[in-house]
Order: sequence, then C-alpha cells, then structure tokens
Amino acid sequence: MLWANDTVVGTLGISSRAAREFSGSEEALLVAIGRQLANTIDKVRLYEETRRAYEDLTTTQEQLLQSEKMSAIGQLISGVAHELNNPLTAILGYAQLLENEELDDRSRDFVSKLYRQTQRTHKIVQNLLSFSRQRKPQKQSVDLRRVLEETLALRDYDLKLNNIAVEREFESPLPPVTADPHQMEQVFLNIINNAVDAMLEASRGGSLRVHIYAQDGHVATEFRDSGPGIRDPKRIFDPFYTTKGVGKGTGLGLSICYGIMKEHQGEISAHNHPERGAIIRLTLPAAAGAAVEMESETRGRGARKQPTLSGRVLVVDDEEAVLDFEAEVLRGAGAQVTMRMSGEEAIAVLHDETFDAIIIDGKMPGGWTGVSVYQWIAEHRPGLERCTMFAISNFGDLEIRRFIEEKKIPCIVKPFEVGDLIAMTRRLLKKSKAVASGS
Repeated sequence: MLWANDTVVGTLGISSRAAREFSGSEEALLVAIGRQLANTIDKVRLYEETRRAYEDLTTTQEQLLQSEKMSAIGQLISGVAHELNNPLTAILGYAQLLENEELDDRSRDFVSKLYRQTQRTHKIVQNLLSFSRQRKPQKQSVDLRRVLEETLALRDYDLKLNNIAVEREFESPLPPVTADPHQMEQVFLNIINNAVDAMLEASRGGSLRVHIYAQDGHVATEFRDSGPGIRDPKRIFDPFYTTKGVGKGTGLGLSICYGIMKEHQGEISAHNHPERGAIIRLTLPAAAGAAVEMESETRGRGARKQPTLSGRVLVVDDEEAVLDFEAEVLRGAGAQVTMRMSGEEAIAVLHDETFDAIIIDGKMPGGWTGVSVYQWIAEHRPGLERCTMFAISNFGDLEIRRFIEEKKIPCIVKPFEVGDLIAMTRRLLKKSKAVASGS
C-alpha cells in the first residue's frame, strides 16, 4: 500500500518469474521505492489542486471585474437616461401640441412620425434603465408578449446589423402571468444574447425563432436559434459555466435566469434541435382571471379636450426646454404659471408670493434640490407641500424614490403625455382648494 499523509494513494506490486522468497533487502528496497512513489503521487495531486485553485481564483477575479463593470455601466446608463429624458420630454410634448394645430395632411403626417419615433426612443431608454437598476422584485399581471417585444427592441439594431432574422410566432389571445416584468426582460435578454453569440461564432447571420403560446394553464416561450447548438445542455445553467472565450462570458447569465424562473414558480430547460440549433424553453403559470395592465395611450388631441385649470402654479426645472413646454401646456389649459430654473430661485419667489400648486424637478444641480425645496415648503409653507408634485427623469434614483414613497408625493416621470400633466395638475389644484377650506 502506498501511503501519503495517512491516506492510501495507490498500491505497488512486485513479482518474480522464479518461485522464491524475497529477501529482507529486497523488501526494504520495495518499501523505499513505494515511499518515493507515494511522495511523487502526493506532489502531483497537490500540484493539480493548486493549479485548479489558481484557475478558480482567476475566474473569480474575472467575475468580480465583470460585476464592477456592470455596476459602472448601470450608473452610466442612469446618468445618460436623465440627460436624454429631458430633451425627449420637450420633443414629445411639442409633437403632441402640434397635433392640435391646424396643419395640412403632409405636415400632420410628419408630426405623427416624429411622435412615434420619439415614443420609440423613450421606450428604449426606459428598457435600459429597467435592466440596469438594482431593485426588489415587483410582481404584477403582465403580458409577456409586450415584455418580449420591448426586449427584442433593445437588440433590434445589432440583430439587423449582423443579418439575424427574427421570426415571431405570438399566440393571441394570451393569458397574463404574475411576474416582475423587469426580471423577465433580463431573462429574455440573456437568452437572446447567448443565441446571437452562438450564431455569430458559427457564421455571420442566422435566424432566431421566438414562439410564445398558452399550454395546460401555463404560458410557454421558446427561443430557437440557427447556431451550432449547446455543447453540454445539462451544465448550461450551472454558475460560472461558459464555453465563450475570456472576456466574452461570465457564466452567470443563464444561472441567474434559472434562479429568476424558480422564484416565479416557473421552469427553464435547454436542448438541441435534431436538425440544428439550440432551443431554450420557459414556462410560467398563467394568472387566471387577471387583467393585463396596459400603458396609457393618451395623446395630445385628448388633452386639449380636458376641462380648463384654475389657479397659480409654480413650475421649477433646470432645463429651459422642459420648463417652457410645461408652462405652455398649463397656460393653454387656463392656469397662471410662474417659471423658475433653480431651487434657489424657487425659494426666493416662495418668500414673496403664494401658489396653489408646485411642480418641481426632483433632481436639480446646486444647493437646493427638489427634496430640499420640498422640505423648506413643508416647514415654511405648511399645507402647500400636499399640493406639490415631482417631475423626475429616472425613478431608479434610490434616494429620490425613497423620499417620494415615504412622503407619498405625487410624481410624474419624464417624458410624459400632455394629458397626464394636465390631469395631475388638476388633482393638485383640487387638493389645494380642499386644504384652503380646512378639509
């Protein structure tokens, strides 16, 4: 028996062609050789363990670097989205106002196209924000077709650039599911990214078939790509398992998808198609009897039919284009509007004048932010804080979001519809009258 550190690492046998007894010296030589062999085997095993540990450490370091990059990207996206949402608010708003003007058919068509493309840009920005922000799961009744379309829109440019055709097969009607739409978007995006990478490794171009349908009280979504298939379908959901080169994959994407699906009481599986390509299948329980929450389709024409406003409104925003747009809408609806471009200017005018409602940008540069102005109003103009609304570019800002939720402050997210701005301002003015009457 070959021993190393009180562990059997192997056996050593010796034989002779002639039948005879081994001498003591021969047995001593065998023991010496056995010790050397055991020592060598132990060192080889130690070397292999050290090498694997080093490789694991290197992989872990790569994952940490990737995690830091993702965190930095999330912060970058948040900042970029804030800067984009302000001009988008003005473009979208003025496009809605133009729809109410007397235009010829050609001009009206141009305005309609401008509105649709601005809405498309807004959705892309919102999708990027949703994907990048860290947030607790918020399950609700959702239509997976809409989530899937929004996810495909994120990769639309790259798919077209790499000559990858998307084949949609969406069953209708489709029951809703109870899920966090942002987490489901993350799952869909990971699967699409992996499919694209697999196809591009094999050749330039390909096809991605997306099929979503109802089956046995569940909603199933299947992704089939035209790539080379999955090398090891049984390990594809294991953490840190990846077949991509260094710097191209972390091995965490599909394992995160697996965890999200389990959290939603769903299933995810992977296998290769007999002809070619990989198939990823997701299933979620259908939310029986639940109604899908649909986005508001309020447009500019409907906004002009809203009853007029009556009262003094202070609008504060550091973006001149947004400020002018808000003032144009509210004045057009009948309100008396005072504009200020900073928190300091807002505090100065509040010292001398009274207002029925205040609309303030939640995040402004300088010493007086939206939060600090609200706190000043609550202290020096008690009651008026109940008639104050925040207009924010990014609801993912944790500090502002917590403050809004804690104080139950009305909030409108940029870019917003003309009708929504008028409707929410009307509520503020009604509340102002209630406060003034002491109710």
